[in-house]
Amino acid sequence: MGKIRKFAVAAAAMALVTAQLAGLARPVRAQDYPSRPIRVLIAFPPGGPTDFVGRLLVDKMSALLGQRVYIENKPGANGTVGADIIAKADPDGYSLFLTTAGAVTISPHVMANIPYDSLRDFVPVAEVVTNTTVLVVTPKMAIKTAKELVALAKQKPGAITFGSTGIGSTTHLAQVLLADAAGVSFLHVPYRGAAPMLTDLLGGQGKAPHASRNRPMESGLSQIAASRHPAGEAAGSHRKPAGASAGEGPR
Repeated sequence: MGKIRKFAVAAAAMALVTAQLAGLARPVRAQDYPSRPIRVLIAFPPGGPTDFVGRLLVDKMSALLGQRVYIENKPGANGTVGADIIAKADPDGYSLFLTTAGAVTISPHVMANIPYDSLRDFVPVAEVVTNTTVLVVTPKMAIKTAKELVALAKQKPGAITFGSTGIGSTTHLAQVLLADAAGVSFLHVPYRGAAPMLTDLLGGQGKAPHASRNRPMESGLSQIAASRHPAGEAAGSHRKPAGASAGEGPR
């Protein structure tokens, strides 16, 4: 294996990346790795898409490696808290990182004083999953399409709350792109991840959350299918069978 480095997994699309710290890495023989439990740090709360994918991942890793692989949740600042922890961890292959693309590709461009450099500190290894962004609204709004949402936003500029999984997240950017393209403004409400955002949505506290379609979003999709939380649009290169009831947003 040569030098064992820290690994990180970026999600949304989720992709494997490894720390660019070869000078600090320790030479380890492949047959010796892993000789102790491996930590997978997830930069979002339990119950969200990244956490769900991570738990599937560690189960398979444990079986394949014959060693315990466990999850540690460290949410905050759109994954940058977790990214910083991994950037400062011992680059010995026993600290892995699971986060959305926001922490390594978006936040460095929209947040000040990021304590790491994605290009310098991390190297992409492999894509893990891709997902679809779905626009979901509460039934109280009585709208079924993005066009109707835009019309309402023009009547009430800055009054419609719009949830995202955090500042600098893909869901935040989706909201900004929609507002910019339509010439409207929303009241952005950043959450610490998809799980708390969905909790508020299902409780009727959010007006128009954008949500990523990973496994926890199946709960959101089940609400869509039951017409409890209509899907205005789905953003993607092609229609996904599970979200067939949602319209396709502009490309």
